[in-house]
Amino acid sequence: MKVEEHYMFKEAVEGPSVVRRTLSECRGEVEAVADALRRAEVRRGFIVGSGTSFHASLYLQYLINKYTDLHFTAVPASEFKAWKPVKGRYVVIGFSQSGESSDVIEAVKEAKAAGVLTIGITNTPGSTLTKLADYSVVTRAGEEKAVTATKTFDVQLAASLMIVRAVAGGGLDDLTEAVKAAEQVIEARGRLRELASGLKSSESVYVLGRGATYPIALEFALKLKEAAMIHAEGFAVREFLHGPLQLVDEGTPVYLLLGSGEAFRESEVALKKIQGYKPAWVYVGPRAEGVEAYFKGSEVEFEGVEGDAAVLPVVKAAQLIAYYASVARGLNPDKPTKLTKVVKYESQTG
Repeated sequence: MKVEEHYMFKEAVEGPSVVRRTLSECRGEVEAVADALRRAEVRRGFIVGSGTSFHASLYLQYLINKYTDLHFTAVPASEFKAWKPVKGRYVVIGFSQSGESSDVIEAVKEAKAAGVLTIGITNTPGSTLTKLADYSVVTRAGEEKAVTATKTFDVQLAASLMIVRAVAGGGLDDLTEAVKAAEQVIEARGRLRELASGLKSSESVYVLGRGATYPIALEFALKLKEAAMIHAEGFAVREFLHGPLQLVDEGTPVYLLLGSGEAFRESEVALKKIQGYKPAWVYVGPRAEGVEAYFKGSEVEFEGVEGDAAVLPVVKAAQLIAYYASVARGLNPDKPTKLTKVVKYESQTG
């Protein structure tokens, strides 16, 4: 199959359009969820997901704790039973693009049995998650055929921002601008393909993020594993100095994903330290003063949006770089040999 004919590519470039559709068509569902959270008698909860959906959980955790008086903890769905409090009341939000992920379904069933308010965020109407949850947001990405999730993650990010803005107040103009910035990234995909060619023989890649882009760093690392079979790890920028820096030498691929000029300035102490080891590094983020001093032509920059919504163009660059790296390494990104699209829930009764 020729480059750009795989489902992973086609679905990744659909991201901006399906985010627009979600923004337009999900407002009623989002308002219902926000109203339920406002009326809830408890102010704490858990957000559960698996794989890519767990990274969406981390993004929602960041937003909801930063902008509201609610306090949520993102937990891998498979760990929920071990993490949940023995006493007290809480809310559970579950992410599953298929609505059938076994660990997410089990976590929601556990919460339901305890009489806990449950909210599902899925891309699949009529799925098990929509039937179990008290409230649901069904995103509008349409069918996703590639095992490596792209557009469904985009709409999970959008739904998260929509929910928090509905709870805390505030418009969504920056989300609209972020969609346009994601389109800028897609239009510059020749540059992304060029950068990805540098990963053809890479054994390890390190991805750094800060704030809203920390979950995106984890997601980029996951995509490199899934699609390109590259060992990749994601870290918060300054945490990278606490041990992992030992693995960096001249030519080590290091990607920096940031959402604002402020985040870049806050990262400079760490960047100066990393720069001393001469990595082959790349910046992905909004145009910011000072970037060229470190990256010298290895930038993927966009304009028009900064802050929490900037995750959309950032993740679009990450998805496409992972795609092109897969193709460059002679792999089929649609069919990772050891993975399936859904780890499906099967009833233990009957």
